[in-house]
Order: sequence, then structure tokens, then C-alpha cells
Amino acid sequence: MSAWHSQPPIPLQPRPQAYKNIPKEDSSTTLYAEVPSDDGGVPLYRRQTFRQKWFGGIGRTLRAFVTVACVVLIINISWLIYAKAKYGIRDGFGTISKSTCDAVKSTNTWLHFFINILSTLLLTGSNTFMATFCCPSREEVDKSHQRYRWLHVGSFSWSNLRGIAGRKSLVVLILACTSIPFHLLYNSLVFSTLSANEYYYTVVTEDFLTGAPFNLTGDWQPRYMGDPSTGLVPTFSASPPDGAYVSPFDVALATKRLEIMVDYFTDMQKSAPSWERLENKECIQAYSDAFVSSRRNVILVSNIPSDGNSVLMYGDADMTAEMTNNWWICSKTKNDGGGDSCNPDEYAASASTWEVFDFPIQYCLSEQVDSVCSVQFSETIMYVMIAFNVVKVIAMLWILFRHDAEEILISVGDAVSSFLKYQDPTTTMMCLADKRNMASFWKSKGFARPFSKRRQFWGTAVSKKRWVLFFLLMIFSFSLFLIFGIWGFHHIKKRGVSVELRSLWKLGFGRVSQNTMVIYGGGGNADSTAIIANLPQVILALVSFVFMSIMSSLFLAADWSTSAFCPQTLMVSSPVGKQRGTWILGAPLGWGAAFLTLQTLLHWLLSQSIFVVQINIFNKDGTPVPDSASQDESETRYAHLSNCGYSPIAIIFSIIVAVVLLLVAIIFYFRRFPAGSPPVVSTCSAAISAACHPLPMNEEWMYGKFRWGADGGVVTGVGHCSIVSDEVWRQGYAQPPVEGSVYAGR
Repeated sequence: MSAWHSQPPIPLQPRPQAYKNIPKEDSSTTLYAEVPSDDGGVPLYRRQTFRQKWFGGIGRTLRAFVTVACVVLIINISWLIYAKAKYGIRDGFGTISKSTCDAVKSTNTWLHFFINILSTLLLTGSNTFMATFCCPSREEVDKSHQRYRWLHVGSFSWSNLRGIAGRKSLVVLILACTSIPFHLLYNSLVFSTLSANEYYYTVVTEDFLTGAPFNLTGDWQPRYMGDPSTGLVPTFSASPPDGAYVSPFDVALATKRLEIMVDYFTDMQKSAPSWERLENKECIQAYSDAFVSSRRNVILVSNIPSDGNSVLMYGDADMTAEMTNNWWICSKTKNDGGGDSCNPDEYAASASTWEVFDFPIQYCLSEQVDSVCSVQFSETIMYVMIAFNVVKVIAMLWILFRHDAEEILISVGDAVSSFLKYQDPTTTMMCLADKRNMASFWKSKGFARPFSKRRQFWGTAVSKKRWVLFFLLMIFSFSLFLIFGIWGFHHIKKRGVSVELRSLWKLGFGRVSQNTMVIYGGGGNADSTAIIANLPQVILALVSFVFMSIMSSLFLAADWSTSAFCPQTLMVSSPVGKQRGTWILGAPLGWGAAFLTLQTLLHWLLSQSIFVVQINIFNKDGTPVPDSASQDESETRYAHLSNCGYSPIAIIFSIIVAVVLLLVAIIFYFRRFPAGSPPVVSTCSAAISAACHPLPMNEEWMYGKFRWGADGGVVTGVGHCSIVSDEVWRQGYAQPPVEGSVYAGR
């Protein structure tokens, strides 16, 4: 907000009474004088149509957005009640639906799209209410102008908070604070919970399938997954079906455990012929993901002849935070203990020669199980969302019923109407004042200045500080995108995944993969993970907020500029006569809808770029891994994994859409107003006031069409520019200002 403090405050003048307009008894002019009126009737030119009353102006916009807020609240509460009634709440998580994992992934994607539509509409509405109540009343404007300060009209500005009533500032701050949880948590309210089955991989000879004898006490077995340096230990170091770890040096317990294992493998031997046969390539693809949900144990049949033991080797694929349980696919020799960088796709390309620990594989037998996946939500996050949603609705309703009583100048048209009725003495003799030079005009008030037809950029309608803030936020956002993107590409490349576009597309949008996990080394917590996953959403929300405030100011300035070239009507918060209502989305409907769609798309893409991953882990016998899963010194098993996943292809598309957003802002900045346009007043209350000092005339024209130009002739070589009625213009009492002529005003 501009200010100049070296001059003494200007004393406020008392306002006149309401006026009724009658012809002035002067046959030499058609102008009108104003006298007080006791008539309470509504003239025809001030009549309000049904459409204007209920579907025009700010009332329509506020009613629409408070309805959206109530609908979102009802959906959230219904969601919670439905989930509790059908599935119940367990460990703080509710279930929305259960289905196959593929169906759940699709449902989760579309739910996030729906959530982003709701949240964008809700937060757009909240921003609209903030912008409405942040606008000043005429009394607040007069007090600011008396101190050579100006306030924003028709657009949100934090600087307005010190110039408006404290109760209004408080409500604006409440709306702003209640938006933070929606940015930070709403996208992670819903997430897909996938199942991951632990299993045995067993290399056998052909005769194992016909009941050939076997023993499980071979001479070697890699002890740890993903650690080639641990050496070889007895076979019974593998976990039993119940997941309990037994030290290989505890002979008594190891013997008991071995008996359990023999019984388990005997059952596997009997049921194996009924398992699904997979060719090598199909087998590699089926078990390449660390999260195996529709399969469990796998038998790898080798053409090595039996030598008294039909089980050549076996191992367990237990789920750990490192998610390297598919390493055995990439094991080539008996001395290979696996590794972090295992890309099964490379082995699928040469599946006919696939070997596991030096044993050539002919085909696989896979145990099929029902995949159990679900779409869940966090009960804690839901309660937080409902609570803040309630507060937001209450604040919105309070503004809806109070904005008329506060007499707020919600739009530029409201300010023009007010300044025409009760002219502002602090802005006289400065009719060419513009937003960016307001302090200079106040300082040199009364000095005539030449009019220039030089075409101004649209960008001058927005302060330099706001442009700098926008570009800094964009630079910061792109920096985060690039840093995270480079790390992500390096990470998946290190894990053996190709960074070609086709390979990245295969990873999908918001799809869970062991190769695209952000956080390792622990089970994590879904609620804390949600905050981490949604931090970029907060930054994007700031970008969107600043972007929309800029676009709103640009379009308001463009709308104002047309008054120099054709008759225009005032755009006000409560239209009557021929007046227009304010834009519902802060810009002309087409552009507003396009900007809103762009923001929604960007929020959704970001939600698919980094997201919450929740995985339930099941033992080899199909029972859930208990929360108190056993541990040894080398690795930890988890009943659940809550981490962040990312999607490289979604990151790429997010960057593309963000670039589009930036280009839109740059293109609009460099658009130009037509030559001969009025000064760029934008949302500056003082500059608007300076343009509203016409000769006395009939009140009726404020409800009709107006023009901006030079009126009232020239006195001692100095002219005056102002808003005038279209009738006055057509009668020749006003005309376009002349290039180079000087104007100051009255």
C-alpha cells in the first residue's frame, strides 16, 4: 500500500443527505443540480430485477460458495458415518471400500480427483469470502485517505487488515487459518491400503512334484536379503511360516522349527500340482514387485537331476522397510546374496536362460490367493477436517449476513458509485493519478500533468511487490520440483529402472512401487506421513492464491480501460438498473473457469506425484503379521508400512502444467491497454477516487452507462478528466483527452 506522510492529515467533510435530482434552472446547459429529497420511492432507473437480486452480484457468489462449504461438510460427515457403520474404525483408520488391488488403485485415483475438485472449490470460496470482508467501507477509506494512505478495493490484500475494523480482520484471519489444514492434510485423507504377502521361493527338481523325498538341512543358504557380505549359514535360518525367528545356534529350538518347516513344505509339495503354472517371463513379472498381493509361495522347477534331495534350495521373502524382498529374481550364483539394485525387467528379456542361484529354471508354480486391498481414510485427519470445516462454514455464514450491514466497497464499481455520490476532497486536482504513482500525486497535488496515450502493460495494474512474490514462489516451487525430480530419477535408475518415458509411464500416476518409495528405515505413521506428502500442496496453494489475486486485478484494470472507448456500466456488488454484477470467479466466467481448472489439475497432479503409502503385511500362511513382529539383529519386520511414494511421470506433468501457469502470468503481464486508455487505477481506492470528480449531474446516470474522458472544458489551459455519463458524452460535454494536453481537475 502506497503512502506519503509529510503532509498534514486532511479534515473529513460531513456527507450530504440523500439526493433527488431535478433539472437546474439554467437554459444554457443540460447539467443537473442536486437538492435534498424526502421522497422514499424507488425511481424506475434504480429498480432491481429478479435476476439482479438473486443471481447477480456478490450475494449470489457468497451463497454459492457457502453452499459448497456446507456440501463438503455433509460429505465428510456422511463419509465418516458410512465407514463406521459398514467396516468400523480400526487402529485409527476407516475403510471406504474393499476390492481387488487393481480396482482399489483406480478408485483411489478417482477419489483424489474428486477430493481436489471439492477442496479447490471450497478454498476458492474461502478466498472469495476473505477478499470480500477484507475490502474497506467508505468510512475506512476516508480515514486512510486522510492519512495519505490508500486501500485495495475489489481484491484481497493483507495490507488492508491494518486499515479495516478489527472484527473484520479477525474473521479474515480465521478463514485463512482454517484453510491451512485443508492444504496440509485433505489430499492425504484418503489413501489406498495394499496387501503385501510374505512367501517362500523354493528351487526344486522335477520329481518334487511327484512326492520325491527332500530335506531342509542343506549346507548353505543366504541369511539376509540384500546383503551379499553376510556369508553362508545353515538352511534353517529361514523364517518358519508363523514368522518367528529362531537362532541357528539354538539347537533345540532349531530342531523344533525344522519339524514345522518340514510339515509346511510337505503341504506345499502336495498342493503344488494345483498351483498356477507360469513360464519364466510370467514368473519374473508376477514376483518383480515387492508388494505381492495376489500370490504367495512360488516353486521354481529346475531341470537339474535329483540327487536324493528334491529341494535344491529355498529362502524367504519377508517384507522389510528396505523392500528388497524380490532380490532372489536377480541372483545368478550361489554366492550372490542379492542386492539393492535389482531390475527384474532385465531378466524378463532373457527369461529362457533365467537362473536362480546357478540353477536353470524351466517354469514356476505359483500359489494364487485373493488380493485384499482397500481404500481407507485417517479418522484423525477426518475429525480435524470436519472441525475446521465447521469453523469455516460459521465464518462464511457470518460474512454472508453481515457484508451488507458493514457497507463494504466490495468492487471497483462500488467505490466509483460511492465517490460519485460523495466526492472525496483528499483526491481533488489529481485526475490522472494511477496506482503505482499515487504517493507522487498526493505529494504534488494540484500540479497539472500532460496526458500520454502511451500503451501501458497490463502488469502495471499489479504492484511490483506482488509480482516479485509470485515469481519468487514459482522459482521456489520449480527448484523443489527439480531437486526432487533429479533425486527421484537418480533413485529409480540406481534401482535398475529405466528412465525412458515409456518405462516411467508404466509406473503410473500415484501407483505404489518398491522402486518409488521416498522414506526407508521404518514403518512410519500415516498421519505424520500425510503432512510430509502434502507440504508441496501448501506451497502450491500460496502460488494459486497470489496468481488469482493478480489475474483479478488485471481483469479489473482491463474492464476499467474500456470506459475510454465505449459506454460501460458499473460492475457492483448489488446491481440495480443497468449495472452489472461482480464476477463469480474473480474474472470473466470463461477465464475464471479456465484458471480454476488449471489449479485443480495442478493440485491433483501434485497429489499423484507424492502420496501416502499404506501397506498391510501378511505372513506366509496368510495371517496378518502382528504389530509386535519379531526382530533379529539385522532387520525389522513390520505389520504395516506407512511411507511416502512418488510418481516420476506425475512429477513431469506437474512441471508442465506449472510452466503453463507461469506462461499465462507472463503473457498477461505483457498484454497492453489500448492507446488513450485512462490511468491504470486497478484496485487503488485513491486513484479510483481521483477519477470521480465530475461536474454536478443527474444521479440517474450512475445506474446506466458511463465513459471516462475530459469534461468541463479548459480553464487557463488546464483541463480535467473524470468519469461522466454516456449522455453527457454524446451531447459533446466530454471527449477523449488530447495527447500532450495538461490536466489536473477540480
